[in-house]
Amino acid sequence: MDDTSMGLMREVVMKYGFGDGTVVDMGSYDVNGTYRSLISGKYIGADIIPGPNVDVIVGSDEWDEIENVDAVISGSTIEHVADIPGFMTEIYRILKPGGIFCIVAPSEGPAHDYPIWIGNFPEERLIPVVEAGRFEILEISTNPLWPWRLVTCVAKKPELKEDEDED
Repeated sequence: MDDTSMGLMREVVMKYGFGDGTVVDMGSYDVNGTYRSLISGKYIGADIIPGPNVDVIVGSDEWDEIENVDAVISGSTIEHVADIPGFMTEIYRILKPGGIFCIVAPSEGPAHDYPIWIGNFPEERLIPVVEAGRFEILEISTNPLWPWRLVTCVAKKPELKEDEDED
């Protein structure tokens, strides 16, 4: 987390107005700050290990009960996720139809192994990941500031059609 990431996420929260709802922060472990202060509603910090700013462990019984949240945010996390399809499936599962998903990720910069490093996510790499997760991309942009040139992608879970059941 850095000031640029915080500013980018603040802009998304304000623009899409989900800050007063229920928001899950995927990869919330506090390394250099958190997004918690951006959310006036119910904030749930989720990560794979317990620690500062983690309210629930992904994969736990408590985690499995989370559903129909208004938004999922994730900053500087996907580049450390070994199972990206599983990560995206869980985000899709917990998000309500029409809910917002925002991811901020480095498009450039040095490797930083915490706990693993799978690479940077420029737009051309992030777009197919988000689309494979069954999300509709609303906007994507790259911040010009070095060294990370952070990509911000805002997407939504499609609304259910009248004759569809949620999977």
